[in-house]
Amino acid sequence: MFILDLIFALVFGWVLVWVVSIAFGTKGPWGSFLWFFVVVSLFAWAGGISIVPFGPTWGGIGWLPIISMGILASLILTAASPRKPRKRKAVPEETVAEMESKVVVDAIFWIMIICLLIFGFGHYAWFPRVV
Repeated sequence: MFILDLIFALVFGWVLVWVVSIAFGTKGPWGSFLWFFVVVSLFAWAGGISIVPFGPTWGGIGWLPIISMGILASLILTAASPRKPRKRKAVPEETVAEMESKVVVDAIFWIMIICLLIFGFGHYAWFPRVV
């Protein structure tokens, strides 16, 4: 089940991030399609397996919780993403405060990734599924 859950979350995460990137013209809060994909897929996987499965199943996987968590994560991250300005303006050099805030955001990003991985893998250790 672990492999099927993860593969479904990765495939759906890729499709969802691709659609959101085209629809809203953003690549996530980090400006990278790859990291946007990784975060949405991990949220879909970890959140989807923690919710009681509902709806139809495919291959023993309740896929609606994974889809709903992926959509929720992608919309939240899209709302937090910076938008491109319509007109080109001269960008002033970064201040020290802006650089420090980027370091804090990067640290929070890696802490979030580690927590999602621990939560996802821990779910299989604490709540094994009987096949």
